[in-house]
Amino acid sequence: MVHPSVQDSTNPSDEALLARIVVRDARAFEILYDRHARTVYSLILRIVQDAAVAEELLQETFWQVWRKAEQFQGDGPAGAWICRIGRNKALDHLRRVKVRPQKAGPEGDRLEQMAAPTDQRVEIQVRQMWDRESVQKALSAIPEEQRQCLEMAYFDGKSQREIAEVMGVPLGTVKTRIRIGLEKLERHLRAAGYRETDFS
Repeated sequence: MVHPSVQDSTNPSDEALLARIVVRDARAFEILYDRHARTVYSLILRIVQDAAVAEELLQETFWQVWRKAEQFQGDGPAGAWICRIGRNKALDHLRRVKVRPQKAGPEGDRLEQMAAPTDQRVEIQVRQMWDRESVQKALSAIPEEQRQCLEMAYFDGKSQREIAEVMGVPLGTVKTRIRIGLEKLERHLRAAGYRETDFS
């Protein structure tokens, strides 16, 4: 099946955007994010009652949309599907807060670091080897908007909020561009010979 490009329509449907996200169209993802982020954030905030937590769960929600877009079955509106993901993230957070175990000193910190999400491990690795030729080569293969965000974050040392101001886009857009950029960077580095242990 051939998926039409987002540029082929001035107002693509949510379903068309999800079809493009399945084949890793970052522009389609940004459009979908801008279209639904405010609604999903409001839903999550009503549940968790904490703005910072709601923002983080919003990013987790759309990260799942990016990675699992093919799971949308089309048995209802795509917006409702995204809201269900956000609601589940919020409820899962409340359950975790109620049963969160205490850290066991330095060992607990070490185990927590080992369990860090893949994109966080890649971020740490990028910081450590930013100047290596392999990283620069991998960056050249990443779409410009994502590459600019990564360069400003790790080379210029700008905060995500500062990047949003420079680029004239919402903070959430910067966060998603960095996260997708890191995922693509990891993929290119693996192709260049980096192993799983290089990101742990």
